[in-house]
Amino acid sequence: MSVSRCMGRALKIAEAPRATWADAIAAVPEACPHADCTGGQGCRARVADYLRIQWRMVAAREQRRERAAA
Repeated sequence: MSVSRCMGRALKIAEAPRATWADAIAAVPEACPHADCTGGQGCRARVADYLRIQWRMVAAREQRRERAAA
């Protein structure tokens, strides 16, 4: 899977509620099924890395909102 294919899948998963991300990541193939892959790592690892960063950003944003509301 090329990077663009991996990232497209990651962006689609990111639109779903965070509680569903783990199952969605587990459904991503570990190895790329495409011969023209330029990702350099497995699809699941790339998607998981991206969503890990997104999770931290969303959590930090929620904490800032909670502190501002208090």
